[in-house]
Amino acid sequence: MKNIYRISLTLFLLSFAIFLHGCEESRSGGSGTIDLARGEPKIADSVLAISVFEDRPEGITDTFDPELDKQVYIWMLWENIDKTHNVRVDWYSPDQDEDDAPFWSEERRITSTTGEKITWFYIDAPEGGLSLNRFVLGYWTVEVFLDDLFERSHFFYME
Repeated sequence: MKNIYRISLTLFLLSFAIFLHGCEESRSGGSGTIDLARGEPKIADSVLAISVFEDRPEGITDTFDPELDKQVYIWMLWENIDKTHNVRVDWYSPDQDEDDAPFWSEERRITSTTGEKITWFYIDAPEGGLSLNRFVLGYWTVEVFLDDLFERSHFFYME
């Protein structure tokens, strides 16, 4: 009888150990690479900021205060701009769903004699309504497109 008890206890402990081992968080990850076409226009740098002064971003951040910040800027440095291109920036508020039209969208045609170009766009705090001229709290998204092709996005938080 003691043998059966030991075998049962051993099987139970072994099963329990296997169960615990199976419940560990598994690790995962990945990576990828791609070659750019030679001379392809691209964003060399982009940041969110509280303002732009003398063509440079001022107060680089991804967290804004709706009591103090009445505008949010996205600043971009472009490379390989050898012909005219169309840049579009779409801003999405936390209240919007993926399929909704942007809170604000703006387009600008750019060209360069040096191959580099600095651009910036901004949104103003909404006027009136229940928000009292303040941005809605939560995570906002800004998406950047070049010639209608997605280039990158930034998330920022209004707290």
